[in-house]
Order: sequence, then structure tokens, then C-alpha cells
Amino acid sequence: MDAIKKVINQIIDIGSLENKTTVFLIGNTAKVEDAEFYLSPIRNYNQIVVAGAIVFGEEVAKKIARMIDGLVDYVFVDSEKKIVDKCSVSTTPGNIERAVREIVISSTLISYKANDLTVDAADSFIVEYFAHDIASIGGKKTAVIGAGNIGSKIAIKLVERGSDVSLYRRDIGKLNLAVDYINSTKSQYTVASAIASSSVLEACRGADILIGLTNGIPVIDEEIIANSKNNPLIVDIGKGSISKKAVQLARLRNIEVYRLSIESALEGMIISLISTHNIFKKQVGRAVFHGTKVVSGGLVACEDEFVVDNYSDPKVVYGLGNGAGDFERNMGQEMLSKFKNLESIINKKT
Repeated sequence: MDAIKKVINQIIDIGSLENKTTVFLIGNTAKVEDAEFYLSPIRNYNQIVVAGAIVFGEEVAKKIARMIDGLVDYVFVDSEKKIVDKCSVSTTPGNIERAVREIVISSTLISYKANDLTVDAADSFIVEYFAHDIASIGGKKTAVIGAGNIGSKIAIKLVERGSDVSLYRRDIGKLNLAVDYINSTKSQYTVASAIASSSVLEACRGADILIGLTNGIPVIDEEIIANSKNNPLIVDIGKGSISKKAVQLARLRNIEVYRLSIESALEGMIISLISTHNIFKKQVGRAVFHGTKVVSGGLVACEDEFVVDNYSDPKVVYGLGNGAGDFERNMGQEMLSKFKNLESIINKKT
């Protein structure tokens, strides 16, 4: 636990010196390792400084939570149930979120989904990689090797963007279910589709994008690289999905192999969740402001309520509610007069 103390002191010092919000993430993974936890790198963004630990059991999550509670501004905990606690006789998935929630009192606790963070990071990276292409990834073929939770979600996004996605996983039944789900839920106007492949080689044949998600199992080997297109995008998300020899052969062919980075997606996720937390705590509500009914924070406005940015101190009026979750497009004279009067009062304040 000395390593945890050290990293906490570092982000506290940075936060104090640079006037930034401090965040510590407690994540979990299905990948099995001998250690109780491992630390993720300190990330110093414009508004926040972040550290974190990936844990392999509930007890170590509780120990870390006790150490950091009250020292950092926010504790983020992975809400996905992905592990079986090695120290427990139970074979049910460990509930890291609940374990941490029982401990954290002084810091603000927010839950997040690490798998969805990875999905968003992968989607953003692939689109940015092909930003120079006028068609982006439309019409391109993607191979997703390891079509589990993350792989299937990435496939959905890429199909929706117009890429035909060939998926492979060893469990054929689950593979077919994933492919059927993607194809049955996509928009009727989406031409691209998901395809179940019977082998890694079949899935990768002719692919413009190769994505490995096999959790440390190097299934994308030198044969795949030898038979690949001239310059495919290869992304290792499963941390070891691509063999060393495959990486070496790719380099000989001047093909870069990328390891997915979550840097920008992580920053965006944290700031977005903090913002959502603050809005829900401070801006969700309704009131009467200078004789006019106002509402904010996502509540459905009644027909006589105006939607504003903050019910307790409005600075922007968005419109008049229609009682069904939308705005009234044609206000009557009485409500139009109230709308103008409300805007006038706000403008005088600012």
C-alpha cells in the first residue's frame, strides 16, 4: 500500500500547486494476475489530475478506499461486475462498487463503466485515424477478434458508421447471438452489417482494420499479418492480442501496430460525469422566479413552466415546456409576454 500513498501524495501536490481537482479511480478487470492490484499512470489534464488502481478483489478495493477517502476530491469506482475475488470462497462476481460505496464518505463518489470508456476511446481513435479519408471508415472492412462485451460494442459503433465488421470468438453460439443483435438493432438505413467468421484468418482476410480483444491471448499472429492488406490499421485493445512475431513482421512491412490509449476519452468521461453530478445536485429542480414558474436540470416542464439553465439562479431561458418533454413552438400571447419579461429580468441581472 506504500505505492498508493505515494501516488496519492503526488496528485495532491499537483492539485494544490496547479489548482486542479483530484480524482482517484478504482477499477477492476477479468484478467487474472498474481498481484492484488496495479497502478495506472498519473494523468495531469487541464482541469483535473488523475491516478488510479486496478484491483483483483473486494478487500483490496476497501483498503484503498479507506486510504484515499477525504484525501482526493473524487473517487471513481468501476460499476461493472467483472471479477471473482481470489480471497473469497464465493464464485460470484465481486462487487467492487458496493464495497467502495460502503467506505467512501468524505470524498465524492461517482461510478463509471470502464468497458464503455474503452469502447468510446477505440471508436474515437479509429475515426481520427481515417480523418483524412473523405469516406472515413464507410465501406471499409473491420475484423474484431474477441467479440465479447467490448468487441461487440465496438462492432455496433463501427457498423453504424458504415464499416462491415467481421467478428470472431471461440464460442460460436455467443458469436451468432452478438451478430444477430447488431444486425437486428442497426438503423434500417445502415447498409453495413456484422458478419460471423469461423476463424481468425477468415475474419481478417481483406480487412482494412484489425482489432484484437482477446485479453492477452496472441491470436493475431504472423500468418494473419502475412496475408493482410498492404497497410491495415492494427489496434491491440486486449493487451497481448497480437503476437511478438506478428508485431515484428508488421514492422518489416512498415505497418504500425497501435495499443489503444484512453487518454482523451478518460478526461472527457471524468469531466462529463463530474458535470452530471454537479447538475443533478445543484440544478435539478423547479421554482417560482419573480412570479414565473421555472424548471431545470432535465425535469419535464409543465405547460406553464419555462426551462432555464438553473432554476435557483437562471441566466438562460431555453423555452416554454409543452408538458411532454419538448418545447412549445407557438406560445400564446400571455406566455410570450412572460417569456420576454423573464429574459428582461435575467438580462438586467447580468
